Amino acid sequence: MKLTTIRTSRGTRAARAEGDGTLVELPFADVGALLRDPHWPAAADGPVHEAMFAERSALVTRPGKVVRVGRDSVRVTRPRLLSGPRDPIVLPQETVAVWWKTELAVVIGPAGAVAGFSMLNEISEIGRLSLGPALVTPDELPGALRPRLTLCSFVDGRSVRNSAPAELDFGALVADLALRLPLDPGDVVAVARDEVPLVLNAGSVLEVEIDELGFHENALAGVRSRV
Repeated sequence: MKLTTIRTSRGTRAARAEGDGTLVELPFADVGALLRDPHWPAAADGPVHEAMFAERSALVTRPGKVVRVGRDSVRVTRPRLLSGPRDPIVLPQETVAVWWKTELAVVIGPAGAVAGFSMLNEISEIGRLSLGPALVTPDELPGALRPRLTLCSFVDGRSVRNSAPAELDFGALVADLALRLPLDPGDVVAVARDEVPLVLNAGSVLEVEIDELGFHENALAGVRSRV
């Protein structure tokens, strides 16, 4: 199953992707809210949208926490808000040096289990954190809970990274984490990876893709005035 969160005239809504290129709206504000229902796979169908015209929101608009697992550490943050995978990025000045990282992420479902995989994209210096565009359940991925996926990232069409995330057993990873801290539906667990140093300019476009999970494409849309 592939899930996403879309923006509609009535606010954000969780949706299920169908094989015919449509999205079936579900009666929850986002995928995080959907996953808090223990019977979420059987959620009632609502209106149908054409996927190519739907505007994607953050998969989980207000996660309880984001857990990053490093080689020797676990770091927990509680972001107030996540951005959508195609939302513009506003720089604090015309040119800024940043560290950019994209991580394969697990979204937690009921009973602390792995609901599925998504992509977490961060530019830490400007406080930008985005999640999406989709949650894909393990049965849809090569390797299931040990997914074999390739990550590619570009700035203005120039490749800056092309790699395969480490083949980890995410089921075992999440089970181990659950012994140390509570994991709630909609929480996000990401495996920390090396950051890419960049100098960003207004007008540039950042693109990142993990096969099977979708892509982020963010235009650097302007300069935010300093107070």
